[in-house]
Parts: sequence; structure tokens; C-alpha cells
Amino acid sequence: MAHIIKAMLSLGLVIAATVSDQSIHLTQLHAIAQQVLDASLVRPNSSIPGVGPNTTGFGLRVPGGTQTYYPAFWIRDAAMMLGNNFVSDEEVQGWIKVIASTQPGENGLRFPHGLIIPPFSIPDHITLSGQACWYPGAYTNQGFGDFGFLPPADDAYFFVQMVWEQTRLAKNLNFYHSKVKSGWGDQLVSEVAKRAFDSVEVDPNTGLVLCHPEKGQTRVDWGFCDSIHKSGLCLMPSLLRLQAAQRLQQLAQEDHNKDLSERYHSIASRIQSGIDGQLVQLTNNGDTFLLSATQLGRKEDVWGEALAVWLHALKPATEKHVAMHLVNLYKSGEITEEGQVRHLPKTGAFGGYWEQALSGPDTYQNGGYWATATGWLIAALAKVDRRAANKLFGEYMESLELRQKDGAPFEWINPSTKSYINGKYGSSVGWVAITLNQAKWH
Repeated sequence: MAHIIKAMLSLGLVIAATVSDQSIHLTQLHAIAQQVLDASLVRPNSSIPGVGPNTTGFGLRVPGGTQTYYPAFWIRDAAMMLGNNFVSDEEVQGWIKVIASTQPGENGLRFPHGLIIPPFSIPDHITLSGQACWYPGAYTNQGFGDFGFLPPADDAYFFVQMVWEQTRLAKNLNFYHSKVKSGWGDQLVSEVAKRAFDSVEVDPNTGLVLCHPEKGQTRVDWGFCDSIHKSGLCLMPSLLRLQAAQRLQQLAQEDHNKDLSERYHSIASRIQSGIDGQLVQLTNNGDTFLLSATQLGRKEDVWGEALAVWLHALKPATEKHVAMHLVNLYKSGEITEEGQVRHLPKTGAFGGYWEQALSGPDTYQNGGYWATATGWLIAALAKVDRRAANKLFGEYMESLELRQKDGAPFEWINPSTKSYINGKYGSSVGWVAITLNQAKWH
């Protein structure tokens, strides 16, 4: 069947996959995801060549099966392995303990070159010896501020998501109410998570995450745009903050804490209103799209649009219009290659390339295509055009199966430049399986 699908795709024909096709694809997707995520595991006292052993006492998962490419424990990548029972409750408990041990107290941290770690922050990644690396592009030397002078704005929210996933896997709040070692003493897991949530600066009026433009105050808005400079109110970390607030609200409800539940409900509502008021844009021809940032980086954020629809972060009418806009972009060939997704549309006043980026045009996060966002986009298209969603899923699976022998899933690709970078990348398959499962795709 795969060679027939490939031939039809090469002719540009639309495929409306049958229920049987979808079931086969989902089974294959889950199996490949499990294989890749299992290959990312570094057990206690096991080593990555040239890096050394995992001495944390807990199993850690690096971002993919090519362990030497990113030989450390990335918080966001680990969080994006959760949601489909690929990882056990006991293993996630270990992750939380390792992360909590690096969280600074109320004084924060300072490093050379003007680097600032606000109180109760969560690091970008952690070495196999348990040392915090606060910035992308650096390890324990922390770098020179090329990737911001403050840590990325997303890891705190991914940590909250990780804590929530642990309670889901355990089916109880026992670990949530237990104490772990942190950089500010033995603390309840619940307190570590709540303090982390509050560690990122936000605009007090909208609740949206704020990134400053001034040197010495800049930060990466989120890790999958770590080579992109942005400022102002930023979409992606605000969506992640919304999800984290909803998770903390759910935990408070389960804990019968009405006041705390109402606090996080209020925060989530403020964020949703802020996105609608600050980041939703209407064009003259009636299209609705979302800005990535209100200042530098004022571009259309395709990933953010797909995530917003997947999260139900928008008003129902706005969600439908954004989904239709994504369908139109997809059908026009503006945003995907081989079922993988560009951060911006290829053309248009709000597309093309980012204004300031460390990555060159048509590479990495500045014109490369990523499967990390594929599940979000499939789910978003399915809101208004199931046929288009089926076709995208078929294109993704065809590429995954065809190129698996060469290392797929890759971190990012660009077929026009024959770029297929970093094989066996976890979120390019695990996160797709998880997002489609949570979207009840079948």
C-alpha cells in the first residue's frame, strides 16, 4: 500500500484515507514513536560516548535516539514525550526530582556576562551529572547572552505539564504532595511547580508572556524558536502558560482547593482574552491569523495557530476562522513539505523569514520544516476539512516510512536543499502520536 500512496502523492492527488488506512498508520506511528523514545533513554550509570555517565541516579531521556547530538536532558523535549503512556510514572518522578534540585530560591542566580536567572526558574537542559544549563546553545559555561540574558520563557510551563502528567499516570496526588530536594531546601512538588509557574515575567494586564528588547533583558520566547529574536507580547509561551494554568487549576480542583482553582481559572481567562485582543489579526480579505510577537518577530506564527486550535485557546468563531486559514495555507503549499511544518508561511507580508535570527534562511527555525508541529496542524485542519487533514497525515506517514532507513524522524528537513538533519528525533514522532491521540484522531 505504501508504494501506491507514494505514487498518488507524486501526482498531486488528494487522498481521503479510509478508517482502515488511518488505523494502520496510527499503529505504525505508535510503534515507531515507542522505538525512538526508548532509544533516547540513558539509564543510571550508563554513558553517552564522549560525554560520560548519567550520575543523577535516575533514568533520563535525551531529545532523541541519536544520543550524541543533544547529549543532555532537555526539559521541553522530555515533557513532549508524555501523554501517551510511553514513559512510566516512576521515571517521570525521577525527572521531576532532577529538575527540582536545580531550581534556585528567592535570590535567583547570576552568571558572568550579565546573565540573570530569576527566582524559582527552571533550566533549559540538565547534564547527565545533574548540572543546570540555563540557556540554549550552551552547557554549564552558560554562554554569552547570544540566546538571551534570561532563560527561555517556556521551560517552567513544560515543567508544570510534566508534574500534571505524573499525577495522570499515577492516578493520585501522592507524589504531588511529597517533598523533594530543591535549590531552596526540601519542598513540596506542588510548591516547586507553583513557584516555577510564577517565575516568568508577564504583562499584568493581559497575562501574556513578555520578552524585553533591551540588551541584558532579552530571552528566548520558547525552545523551538531559540535561534529567533523576538520581543513584546509573545504567542507561543503564552499558549503554554495558558495550558499550565489550566493544569494547575485541575490539580487544585482534585486537591479540593477552591481558592487556588479560582486563581488559575482567572489567569487562564485573562490569557485567552489577551491573545484575542493582542495577537489575533484580521486581514482585508477576511482571513484570521495570529502574530508570533507584538514587536520584533511580528510575523504569522503557523505553529502557534495550530497549537491554539488544538488547545481550544480561542473563541469558537475565531478558532474556526484560524483553522480555515490554515487549510488555505496548506492547500496553497505555503507551510508544509513531506507532512512537516514551517514556522512561517513561505510568502506574504507576515511570512518569509524572521527579521532577526541566528539561523540562516531556509534552515533550522528560519525556513526549515519540522514534524514537531505536524500533529497540531493535522488536528487543526480536521476542525474544518477532514479531507485535508487526512492528506497531511498521509504525507507525513509516507515520508516517515520512506525515509526511516535513512534516519527518520529527523529534527528538521528542507527537501529543496536536500537537508535532513538529526535522525531519530523524539518530538518529530512521539509528539505527533501524542497530539493526535489527545485530539482523538482516528
